[in-house]
Amino acid sequence: MHIKTGDTVEIISGENKGDRGEVQRVMRSRLAGRQQGQPNPDGVRVIVAGVNIITKHQRRTGNVRTQTGRIEREAPIHISNVMLICPSCNKATRVGHELTADGRKLRRCKKCGKTIE
Repeated sequence: MHIKTGDTVEIISGENKGDRGEVQRVMRSRLAGRQQGQPNPDGVRVIVAGVNIITKHQRRTGNVRTQTGRIEREAPIHISNVMLICPSCNKATRVGHELTADGRKLRRCKKCGKTIE
């Protein structure tokens, strides 16, 4: 996966184009049916802090203590609509992968060539 929790990303399409934020959560959906349990490549979405804010109208349900009224929260964005920001060059970049001698997989910035931790 080229984007992980805690990375800084930039939105590259949609109404929030150009906004930057930190990835709070990466959500992967699973396929249903015959190939149950397999990762679905079309269902990978990320939640970015402060971006794609929606208003959910929540009403009272029974005697349960829940927050009511208008609740603002971040909605998920498809992973193809975000691009990683390189911490070294501070630009939106594609991500390359490289194997080390001990078998670890590192992410590498395609613009400046430095590794991304």
